[in-house]
Amino acid sequence: MWLFDEIKRIKSDKEMMSRIYMITLGVALLILVLVLKGPEEKGKIVSDGEGNAVSIKRYTTEKSESYSLVAEIKKGSDTIARDVNLSIQAVKEGKSAEVLSDETDIAAEMEMALDAAINDIEYSKSKTISLPTELSDGSSVNWKERETKDYTVFFLIPFIYLALIIFVVRAPKDKLKTEIENKKQSILRGLPRFCNQLFLMMNAGLILSDAFEKITDSYALRLDTDNEEKKHDYFESELVRIRRDDPNHRTSTASLIHEFAVNNDVKEMIRIATILTENEKRGSDVIESLSRESRYLWDERKVIAREKGKTIDSKMSYPLGILLILLIVITMAPAMLSM
Repeated sequence: MWLFDEIKRIKSDKEMMSRIYMITLGVALLILVLVLKGPEEKGKIVSDGEGNAVSIKRYTTEKSESYSLVAEIKKGSDTIARDVNLSIQAVKEGKSAEVLSDETDIAAEMEMALDAAINDIEYSKSKTISLPTELSDGSSVNWKERETKDYTVFFLIPFIYLALIIFVVRAPKDKLKTEIENKKQSILRGLPRFCNQLFLMMNAGLILSDAFEKITDSYALRLDTDNEEKKHDYFESELVRIRRDDPNHRTSTASLIHEFAVNNDVKEMIRIATILTENEKRGSDVIESLSRESRYLWDERKVIAREKGKTIDSKMSYPLGILLILLIVITMAPAMLSM
C-alpha cells in the first residue's frame, strides 16, 4: 500500500528521521515548559467563607496587574452579572490618576455605578484593595473570582507539529521535482541554439559526430571560463559529459543524444534525436528537418519568455499578500489582547 511504502521511505532516510526526531524533541520541550511554567507574578484575591471576593492583595504597586472577576449586582428585585477585567495601574509618584473607564454603559444606572467602582479600584494606590459591597447608587455587589485558563496553545501545538512533519516529509519530493523542472528548463533554453548549430555545421558538410564534437568543445570552453552560474548549466554540461564519456565514438552520436533526451523526458529533444536517428539509419533529409525544428524551437522559446513575463505580476502578489496579513495582525493584535 501507498502508506506503508511512504513509511518505509521515511524510515530509510536517515537525514529525514533525524529532522523528525529534532522536531519531536522541540515540541515535547515546548509542552513541558508550558506545563511547568510558574504562575504569573501578581497578587491574590482574598475570599470570605462563602467564596465571595472581598479584597485584592497586590504583589507590588510598582507594576500594573490584571485580575478577572464576576460582579453580581443587586438593586431591589433587579440583578445583573457582569465579567470584569480589572487592570490595576502602577502607582506613579507625583502624578494623580486620571479618571478613565473602558467599560461604560450610560443606559444602565447599575452599570455606571459599577464602572465608577472599577475605576476607583484600578487607580487605587493601596497595596491591599478592599472590594466594595455597595455601589454609589445603593446597589449591593458580590465579587467572585473568574477562571481564565486558556488552553488554545495546547490545541495549536499538535497542528503545528503535524505541519512541520508534513513539511519535512515533502521537502525531498519538492526538491526533486524542482530539480527535474530546472533541468527541463535548462534543456529548453539551450536546445534552440544547439539545433541551429547542428543545422549550420551539417549543412556545411560535417557529419553528425564531428559537428557534435565541435559544439561540445565550444560548450566546454565556455563552461571553463564563464561565471559560476554558467558553470552549472545542466544542458551544456551534460552534453560535454556525454562526449567525454565516449571519446572514441564507439556509440553513435544519434544514440547518445536519444538516450539523453529519453532520460530527461523532453519531447522537443526526443523529436530532434529521432530526426538524427532516422538520418543515421535511413539517410533521410536531416538538413530540412533540423531547419524546421530550429525555427519551431526559437518560436516556442519566445512564447515561454512571454509567459514568464506575465507571471511576474502574479509572483509579486504573494509577498504583497503576506505583508497585508502582517499589517492586519499588527493592527488587530492590541485589540485582541485587551479582550
